[in-house]
Amino acid sequence: MGGKRNRRKPDQRKDTRMSSGRIAAAVLCTTAVCAVVVCGAVFVGNHISGNRESGQTTEEIKMDGMQDVPEMEMTVLEQKAPDKKAGTTVSIMGDSISTFRGYIPEGYYEFFPENGLVSDVDDTWWKRILDEKGWTLCVNGSSSGATCVGDSTGKDDPQCGCNEFRTGGLGGPDGAAPDIIIVYMGTNDLLQSIPLGDNDGTKPVPEGEVSLFGDAYTLMLDKLQAKYPSSRIYCCTITQIGTYGHGTPFVEMVNGEGLTAADYSARIAQIAGNKNLPVIDLYGCGIAVKNLHNTTADGVHPTPEGMEYIAKAVGKVLD
Repeated sequence: MGGKRNRRKPDQRKDTRMSSGRIAAAVLCTTAVCAVVVCGAVFVGNHISGNRESGQTTEEIKMDGMQDVPEMEMTVLEQKAPDKKAGTTVSIMGDSISTFRGYIPEGYYEFFPENGLVSDVDDTWWKRILDEKGWTLCVNGSSSGATCVGDSTGKDDPQCGCNEFRTGGLGGPDGAAPDIIIVYMGTNDLLQSIPLGDNDGTKPVPEGEVSLFGDAYTLMLDKLQAKYPSSRIYCCTITQIGTYGHGTPFVEMVNGEGLTAADYSARIAQIAGNKNLPVIDLYGCGIAVKNLHNTTADGVHPTPEGMEYIAKAVGKVLD
């Protein structure tokens, strides 16, 4: 009679309870693991941030119990580290050698690019410096033909380096002082045979008509230091000068006072030294009487090659 045997059906409710228990345990375990990971990440981030603010380098952070921070994360941190030199602003106090159309204040006199052999602003000594270091031009206060001497009380004459107009025109449009001021003046004083005088930077100079180079350079620096106390001021000597407009080979220029570029450069260095200001030696930058036919257009105004010599000498001191 081969009848069917009744099978006992499994208890589905029991299986359901067991599955729910396993799921709940898995969820709790996953949550705990995530919490540990998040806390660890926050700890690492805070630790790195704290060390960054305290000035620690990546290597110091690693040595300070941070060996487990992934190398990729360290690379990102280094890329985000601020550049202390970023945003540095520079103003120039100069003459024709530092001019370029469109880069000097209205009313100042330009030399380049219409004259000489520098037709691209990127070839000027100062633009080379700015591009190399990623700095920003604040004011290029340069005017062709300008001397240091003149009426120091003048308020609209760009041709006198020691007057109120020139010394007061190096700040930004918002009145902010530049981080750096580079003074490159004196070449026209040589060319115009301005007497040196005996001021070495230690003697006060009264306002008015200033006719001696030492007095004018001293007064100019006094005003710059007073007007821009937070700026770092650098003083450039002048390059070697050949007889102006002379054909090659050039000979060293001796002016009506019997003085050469070496004499004016020595006085610049003396005055700057007595005022505790750094000196940039352009007299010995590589532009020399023997190579003026390549480094200058006329014995005075640099070619792109000459500008490169100047830029390297200035950049070396500013590093």
